[in-house]
Order: sequence, then C-alpha cells, then structure tokens
Amino acid sequence: MKKLFFMMAVMLAGVLATTAQESTAPVKVDGGMIKGVVIDGVDTYLGIPFAAPPVGDLRWKEPQPVQSWQGVRLCDRFAPAPMQDMRAHSPKAWKNVAEMNPTTSEDCLYLNVYAPAKQDGKPLPVMVWIFGGGFHIGGTDGPVYRGDAYAKKGVIMVSIPYRLGIFGYLAHPELSRESGHGSGNYALYDLIAGLKWVKNNIASFGGDPENITVFGQSAGSRNIQGLLCAPATEGLFQRAIPQSGCAIRDDAKCLPLAENEALGKAFFESIGATNLEAMRAIDAATLQKLYQESKFMTKFRPSIDGSLIVEDFNDATLGGRYLDIDYMIGYTKDDVPKANFPQSIGAWAENQVGGLGRRGVYVCSFDHPQPEDPQNPTKDEFGAKGAIHSAELPYMFGQVKLSTKPMKKEDYELSERMVEYWTNFAKYGNPNGNKSGEWKPFAKDNHYVQHLDVK
Repeated sequence: MKKLFFMMAVMLAGVLATTAQESTAPVKVDGGMIKGVVIDGVDTYLGIPFAAPPVGDLRWKEPQPVQSWQGVRLCDRFAPAPMQDMRAHSPKAWKNVAEMNPTTSEDCLYLNVYAPAKQDGKPLPVMVWIFGGGFHIGGTDGPVYRGDAYAKKGVIMVSIPYRLGIFGYLAHPELSRESGHGSGNYALYDLIAGLKWVKNNIASFGGDPENITVFGQSAGSRNIQGLLCAPATEGLFQRAIPQSGCAIRDDAKCLPLAENEALGKAFFESIGATNLEAMRAIDAATLQKLYQESKFMTKFRPSIDGSLIVEDFNDATLGGRYLDIDYMIGYTKDDVPKANFPQSIGAWAENQVGGLGRRGVYVCSFDHPQPEDPQNPTKDEFGAKGAIHSAELPYMFGQVKLSTKPMKKEDYELSERMVEYWTNFAKYGNPNGNKSGEWKPFAKDNHYVQHLDVK
C-alpha cells in the first residue's frame, strides 16, 4: 500500500511539473528584480509596479517614484483594475474572464509586458496600449487586451493603466492651491509616468526605447490626443495609432480648469467634505460608491489645467501644436453616432496633410460586424448596430479565439491581416511593412481610407 501511494505521489508530481508555468529569467527594472512566466513562447510579465501607490496623501497627486523591493518579485498575475463600478468590470461573451483580476483598487499603477521568449539580440519595436472606457471604467486585464499575438510577430507590447473617474480627473480649488499649477489630469500623468518607465526599462526586455508606438481606443485614444498635445511627452514615443477618439470634435472638448474645479467642489460639498483632509480621509470604496450614485458620475474628463494641458485639443490640433510623428488612425463603420468619426477623424487627417502640410497618415474603417451569439446578443449603448464601437478590438489583438461568438474562418483571416497591419506600422511606420502595398496613405490629393472586412 505504501509503495502504491509512493508511486501515485511520483506520478502526480510529474503531472504538476509538466503543467506548471515556466518562469522567465530575472529582469532588472526600476525598483528591483522581477520575473514573469513563459506562456506559449511569450515572456509574460503581469502587475509590474511603475509608480508608488497613489493612496493616502498621494491621492490626487502626480505619480511618485516606484517603491523598491527586496529579492525577485514574481509578476505572474494582473493587478487590481483602477477604482470603478464593479459591474462594468465584469464583461460577458469572453472565454477567458477568469484570467482577469476580480478586484478594483486605488492602488492600481501596475503595467504588463509581453515579449517574445526567443530573440536574436536586435532591439524590438514596442507598442504601448491605452485602454478605453469613457474615462471612468476599464483596465489592462480586459479579456482581449493580450499581447501574445504581437509578441509572436516580433513586437513587445506593454499595457499601462491609469486612474479613472474622480480618482483620475478630479480638479478642485484646494488641489490647485496645493500643487501651485492647477489640478486634474492625474490619469494623463499616470500614462506619462508609464511611458517614462517604458523608455527607461524596455531595453531589459529586448525592446527599442527609440521605437515606441502608443495605441488606444475610445477614451484611450482621447487620452492619446492629450499626450500628443502635451509638451512633456516629446521624445517618449515615435508613432501613434488612435482609434475612435482622437479627432476634431466639438462634442468632446476639454473642460476649462475653473469649470472642472467647480464640478469637484460641488461634488464634495454635496457629500459634506469641505476641505482636502476630509476628501482624502474617505476610503476609496466609499468614495467610488458616492461618486457612482451622484449626478456627477462621468462628468470629469481631461481639462485645461494650465500646466500639462494648456489649450483644448481641437485648437492644438488645428494649429499643429502636437507631435509631428507617424500616425495610423481609424474608426468602425457604425461607430458612436454622435461623434461622427468618419467626419471628425477625416477632418483631423485632412488638416494634417492639407492645412498643416505634414506627412500622410494611414486611415482605416473597420466594416465587419461581429457574428451574433444567441446567448449574448450584440448591444451597443450608443444606439448603433453592425460594426459597432469597439468591434475591431478582438481582431486587431488577434484574440477572436477568445470570443464566445461563433467566429468563422474568415474572422480569423481578417484578424491575422489586422495583426500584421498593426505590427508592421510599429516596425516601419507603414502598415504594409517596409514596402508599398494596398493600404495607401491619406494624402492631400488622395483621401484614401482602408476598409477592413472579410474577403
């Protein structure tokens, strides 16, 4: 009997050894040593701290340097998502929701890195993902935001979180007095801190700090527009792919500082917090709940704080006061009706090549409606049907396999084509690769739009 138990124990140990994830070699980053896990040929590092936790006295302050740690930190799981409505952080219709971190926290400044496990020593291009969610929901652990498809194409992907809602965009007269240079835009400062971390550390993962592409969708794209217009970001990235957000839009202007301060003051007065000490004393979960139940929910967004952002994005874009870099920009065929992205993004592209006389940009429209899942029918909060807002995400990330929708062979083929376009742009500044191809640039004499659909 003892011999039988011994044999069974040996067999079980062998099974566990074959199913356990292989660890990466230790890597030195700001703060100390880390190691990740190797998943299907991709070195995966999840939950790397890039700034000090923005809690206590650091709430509503620019991110501070990361706190050091001893030993080798295991980065093998997603950190909590930023504070938000938990109901919004529970997506359906995906096979891998169990991979997400089920919690949210004010302590949320942890990024993720996906890199090829085998590299030839040549520095690889880097893509930095900025998620969307209307400035008040979202996280880097969203089911489709995986970087393995890009890593397998020879690109390192990083996903950076940022504070949301009242934690990320609040302005208040007392906060402005405390800082001496306005308030709000903590989310943008988080993204800048993350990009600086990438610039300083990505070579340790095999990445090229001089070839960084930022890409984002919806509010992530709008935040990119803020980064493009902020002088503090010059040199932090060389290319940008803003989707369904970065545009010349009258319906999404930045808030003037005084207006944003008035919103913040009115909210805290409504809950009886009349000074900064009382505002910071409210625990994060209670503050989030009070915010969700108030009339101020979703009202905070990037504002003209006079320091990081000095003018509305429209004015800066029209005047050419933004980074002159390589751009690939797009929308979906049936995107947010109010935004009218074909027109507003078209205006941005036309001003780029016409009014400003800058280099051509690559413009695309995602035209393919996702297949319907009878158990999870497609619903769009903006009233659109078809190729709706965010429909392109599982395709461009190469993650159609994770959807519970009945994907067909042509869906996988479209996804493969889009991953190739996105990674080519990161490598060469051209979705066709290092040569000309079917996707022509939007130029002064040819307003070309690439329509992405099944063949």
